[in-house]
Amino acid sequence: MLQYMGSLQPPRKYPIPQDRSSKSTTTSPCKSCTSAIWTPNFYSALRAVPPDDSQFVTSYQVSSSALRNSTLDGCRWCRTLADGIHGRIFLDALYEQWEKTESWPSEGSNGEESEHEEEIKEWDTATAFNDDGDGDPTGGWNSYEDLDTLAVKCNFSIELSFERGDGGRFTFLNAHIEAFDWEEDGVNSVQKVSGEKAVDMRYHVNMSGVKESLTEPFPLTVINTVLGSESNLKTICDWLQKSDRLSPSPDKYSLTIPSRLIDVSNGSLCIVETSEISCHESERLRGFAALSYVWGTSQTFILLSSTKDELMSSFDIQKLPQTIQDAIAVARRIGYRYIWVDALCIMQDSDADKSQELPKMRQIYQSASITIVAAVSKTATEGFLHIPIETSYFIDPIAIPYHLEDKSASAAELILSYPASYERRRDPINDRAWTYQEYLLPTRLISFSYRGIETIDRGNVPDANGLTSGKDAQLPNTPWHGNFYNLNPDGENLRQRWLSTRDEYSRRRLTYPGDKLVAIAAVAEEIGRAYKSRHLAGLWERDLELDLQWARTNPGFADGGDGKWPHLAEEIARHARAAEYVAPSWSWASIQGEIEDRASDVERKTGGECLDFSIVRCEVELALPGFSYGAVKSGTLVVQGRLHSFFWRPERDRKLMTCDGYLAVRGETDPHPEMQVGEVWIDALDPELMDGCVVDCLAMSLVERVPGREEVEGIVLLPVDDTRHRRVGYFKVSAKVLYDDVEAMEVTII
Repeated sequence: MLQYMGSLQPPRKYPIPQDRSSKSTTTSPCKSCTSAIWTPNFYSALRAVPPDDSQFVTSYQVSSSALRNSTLDGCRWCRTLADGIHGRIFLDALYEQWEKTESWPSEGSNGEESEHEEEIKEWDTATAFNDDGDGDPTGGWNSYEDLDTLAVKCNFSIELSFERGDGGRFTFLNAHIEAFDWEEDGVNSVQKVSGEKAVDMRYHVNMSGVKESLTEPFPLTVINTVLGSESNLKTICDWLQKSDRLSPSPDKYSLTIPSRLIDVSNGSLCIVETSEISCHESERLRGFAALSYVWGTSQTFILLSSTKDELMSSFDIQKLPQTIQDAIAVARRIGYRYIWVDALCIMQDSDADKSQELPKMRQIYQSASITIVAAVSKTATEGFLHIPIETSYFIDPIAIPYHLEDKSASAAELILSYPASYERRRDPINDRAWTYQEYLLPTRLISFSYRGIETIDRGNVPDANGLTSGKDAQLPNTPWHGNFYNLNPDGENLRQRWLSTRDEYSRRRLTYPGDKLVAIAAVAEEIGRAYKSRHLAGLWERDLELDLQWARTNPGFADGGDGKWPHLAEEIARHARAAEYVAPSWSWASIQGEIEDRASDVERKTGGECLDFSIVRCEVELALPGFSYGAVKSGTLVVQGRLHSFFWRPERDRKLMTCDGYLAVRGETDPHPEMQVGEVWIDALDPELMDGCVVDCLAMSLVERVPGREEVEGIVLLPVDDTRHRRVGYFKVSAKVLYDDVEAMEVTII
């Protein structure tokens, strides 16, 4: 990766003429590289580095013409250096263009500034992350043209620094490139590649073609074609053994936290009541495994009142859907007798059993010794062990012969690469709501992902070797690391943790809308233990005024843009409300789709300071008494505040949408019978929100996004009856004066 201004960027591809690319046959390093750097003496010196030395540095020089010719001839090592130089020059030009604009356009720009805004948009979308590109390679910045960068005469000094990882082996390579001794008059962009403008590249390092050896300085590359290969499973076992030595033993009573487990010790399976597992056996075993997976449309082989006796006696593994079969195979291979699977350990047709087991979800996943995550499976019937591994790279693997002094040729190779970042959308599990808390709560996970196997131990620093070598951790949008439940008790920290969890969770899908609060209840309970605040249908009493200020994500790309972001259409599109009752309208849980927090984006004055807003009381009726984090039957919010009525006008042009519609008031002159005074983000497709209908807007906060101009923000309401309202959206009004003469009143929202 190209290191640029504190970030890592995929290097921009050096332009290769078509007539040269078709003739390029070299894939291994060229003779110049193997004689200058990748020599037997180099490898011997590297192997001799004392274990306490954290890095090994060497360098060599090459002329721009030699580097160019080798790149055009197909040397992959020279090509990646050329990509880095070319990418640095491109990004410098891009940044120089950015500096020519004085500032980003503000949301409050007037019509006179529109030309300037369009100018910014032209280069703002430019990107260095192109391979061949389609159409304009800069994504809209038409002024840039890829040039034959290395055609300029100069020399390059290339310093290579091998860096040890956590496993004690050389896991990273940094290449520092500077230009010197240019021959032509003047200094061009290539010859400026020095000092602060030097090129810095970073690679992951592995070895292949040799057996595991403690004497080799590099970690081995694990090359497998399918997730369930024997070498993958063996590596998991080795990782678990090391993790077991570093981690405290599981609680001897952890087996009894779930009411039931599946016994997989024999050829046939059976469900057991954990109360019948002896204390002696519980102490002897390593705990239990748990499965996190996507159900899909339905499962037919589940625990029911009518099948309980049969399943607790014995049943054939072949009756299970393939994903559960694969999870049992993994559990057996890594040495676990018991596994917890929701479909078979919770009685699916018993509300009484669900009311007992669902509140224990937090404890079940936290107490599991290992959680097996079938991330790549679309449904329970698909399985995961047979699925091929798909590895993608920002820098494709470069194979370099690994030579020893006493052996001029060897089957061993040094592999330099930089794997692409984890793309969460390629693993179906990251689209499902239930599985989010199943990822956040466990201490140890084995995730079977599209790009291979991920092993996560939140209690220990991962080894740089093996399955996780050279990979970013599989994090589906969590801004923290380590144990989720080791929470800083600071109130604002807890609130931000909850908001990041809530917003990510809200974009995920549920088969049954009524599960909205239940499927995140385990995380809410964990945060609630530290928050020490009453949970109110997905909001917290301690910060209720702030928590009420949520809104649907900006609909600007709801149509998928020009087809480049089709996944946004489902997440951002507005939906009709569920037919069944899910939550009170003032709760984010009452709607489907991605939401965002509006109370933390800018400095704002609370309504109590300037708009007479205050909360009188808030009550919810729980669906399951005592389970305060679960489903609710009803909820009532009573507030004091200023209420102003406006006309609702929906936005007609989907391609230009930055909001769903507008608030309007009657104009004072005939040419302007109506004036737009605010914007609205609707919560759902409510049939009552007809064009021209009157909505009541409750002012909650005063925001100054543009210096000197305060805007009123709050929630949009529609009357339910003479005494009650319900929320239908979030609004922003550009003129506080509209609320100056409005008297505060008591408003009840359900």
